[in-house]
Amino acid sequence: MLCQNCHNKDADVHLRRIINGESAEMHLCADCARALGYGAVFSGFSFPTAKTLGDIFSGSELTSIGNRVLRCEICSLSFDDIVRSSRPGCPNCYRVFADKLMPYIREIHGRSMYKPGEETAVFDAGAGEEKWYREKKNHSDIVIGSTAVITAGVDGVPFPARLTPSQKSSLAVNILSLLKNVGDELSVCDPGRLYPYEMVSFAERALITPEFASAREGAVMAFSKDERVCVMLCDEDHIKIRTCVGGLSPEGAFSKAKKYRDAVNAGIPLAFSPRLGYLNQSPSRLGTALRASVIMHLPVLSKTGEIPALSSMISKLGLSVTGVDGSSLNASADMFRISNTLTMGISASQVLANLKAFCLQLETKERAAAEEYVKDISVRDRINRAASLLSGAVLLTSSEMNEMLSWIRLGSVYGLCPFDISDINELFFTLQSASVNTIAGAKLNRSERDELRARLVRKKLFSE
Repeated sequence: MLCQNCHNKDADVHLRRIINGESAEMHLCADCARALGYGAVFSGFSFPTAKTLGDIFSGSELTSIGNRVLRCEICSLSFDDIVRSSRPGCPNCYRVFADKLMPYIREIHGRSMYKPGEETAVFDAGAGEEKWYREKKNHSDIVIGSTAVITAGVDGVPFPARLTPSQKSSLAVNILSLLKNVGDELSVCDPGRLYPYEMVSFAERALITPEFASAREGAVMAFSKDERVCVMLCDEDHIKIRTCVGGLSPEGAFSKAKKYRDAVNAGIPLAFSPRLGYLNQSPSRLGTALRASVIMHLPVLSKTGEIPALSSMISKLGLSVTGVDGSSLNASADMFRISNTLTMGISASQVLANLKAFCLQLETKERAAAEEYVKDISVRDRINRAASLLSGAVLLTSSEMNEMLSWIRLGSVYGLCPFDISDINELFFTLQSASVNTIAGAKLNRSERDELRARLVRKKLFSE
């Protein structure tokens, strides 16, 4: 077959483009492909390897037919490249290689069809200068707050791993220009200009995802003063929007995040498929591309050893329970994050309803257990000892602080000690190790960090 551009040399680069749902192929020689920008323009980038994709497609029919290799027009990846890297190169890959990717998507989600749902309702998501973790709203004795993370890809653009830093910056500028009139004043920040502990501090305060704490060159973040909104751009995905609100309101967090996504989509088309939903780099986030969470203080269920059994049970409901940082069930300060794991075959409204219904049941279970638990004199003694330790400690590690904060928060809820739970919440989110370094403006050694932490706790709780 001759090149369709020069009509002279043999075509050895084969591209498929999708326009308005219609497929068309282009066959070029290597020279014309390079001249038109389809050659090795995005070479030199690598992706993390996941065994699951290779395992699923091992022994399957590949896309090479003779010397013809079908490639995506946008990022130039073949299906074999996607198998090896475990990640598509751009949203268009999902369309070009749709039939071959379906087995993998079904393997991840147990289904391969996006389910649309009502997403237009507007909820009270909170506003103002107060940080979300200090806000006292519904169910605040047990529920600290609710978060939503929406991931989105820009249509027709390779994923960030295949962009240069300057290309990332240009895309970020275009996206941020669309967010100016959403309603929140956002401060723009270049993660590359921050110390590593400053980025980790953002994650400790649940403002960014843990993965974004190690953001690569060219990534950009923008966040509101009250820390309720953070937009993360051009790291793993083009756009990741994280919103936080006080109380039991995952629908409120989602409503706020959706407002930002819609503002971007009004000016830059986001990658969407009627069959697969929102398209992003990780196939595990296809569909709604929503990860909604509720952060709960569950001291009694934690101390009585009931959390592992609950974790096993809710996994069957498409939910998960982890520590606040998402790492394990050994949660600091008995703070847990309840999140959805299903994103495909279920609408966003169903995700939010299921999450909220389970958290209401969990709240009822914790409250019933706590009412009996605090009657035990040894428990009341433990609460008073925790308050005494915090008032007199000169050195205080993060693990010691977390344990004592959990005890006095339990006591404060049931009238056994006089502390404001908003102050306790604030201490938990703002005095972990990286955040203490950030407050000091330097990387402290352990002793210096523990001394500053103890002083800050005394000042907050005991007005020193």
